[in-house]
Amino acid sequence: MWDLTCKVIKIGSCVIDPGNIASSMIAQLKNKMGIGGGSTVTLIKEQNELLLIDTGFDRESDFSRLNRYRNWSLLKSLLLQYSFEPADITKVFITHFHHDHYGGIEYFDRAQWFCHQFAFDDFQGPLKDKFTPVQDGDQLLPNVIVKHTPGHSRGHSSLLWSADNGSVKVAICGDALLSLAWLQSGYIWKFNSDFFDQDLAKKSINDLLADTDLIIPGHGQPFFNTRDLKMS
Repeated sequence: MWDLTCKVIKIGSCVIDPGNIASSMIAQLKNKMGIGGGSTVTLIKEQNELLLIDTGFDRESDFSRLNRYRNWSLLKSLLLQYSFEPADITKVFITHFHHDHYGGIEYFDRAQWFCHQFAFDDFQGPLKDKFTPVQDGDQLLPNVIVKHTPGHSRGHSSLLWSADNGSVKVAICGDALLSLAWLQSGYIWKFNSDFFDQDLAKKSINDLLADTDLIIPGHGQPFFNTRDLKMS
């Protein structure tokens, strides 16, 4: 049977549904309902390494002390459910530099931080020098490979993880693939100001679906790849 050391510790949510017009009113309504729009957070344990993928920061435009505390407290509690402390995290990979995916990373100050080279080049934040840029095909852990998946942004990257015995292959997609609903709708999210290219976004989705068993999207439930799923 499957030996999964890849855990989804937080399932991301989405404040805009496929086909909706980007609207602050819709986002505010969902926020009032408790839907913060933070990304999925995934944890991979291999040997003595603990790799965290994205940080799942809810209400990304709210930089208040209260919201930062709320997000950090939630992430700590989620790690504690697996008997880990934030200080146990040895590596953090950020799929791209939108705040719902990297907000709060500064608390993992003992870990190595990674992102794709293009994301690193485009990032202008004060934490830039703490990141180590990586390339497509680089190996972060023995069973974890970086896959450049541009479209949502120029430097967006996903991770491919496989079990030791090869019984299951998992794509950790970030916003290259937001959710099953977004995939099945045929829509591409183009609301971010640094959106890069629609054709590349579609290609990245189909590349992720080409040879994986399980998809972990950036803002929805993980789902099994039925092989007939594709973005046309």
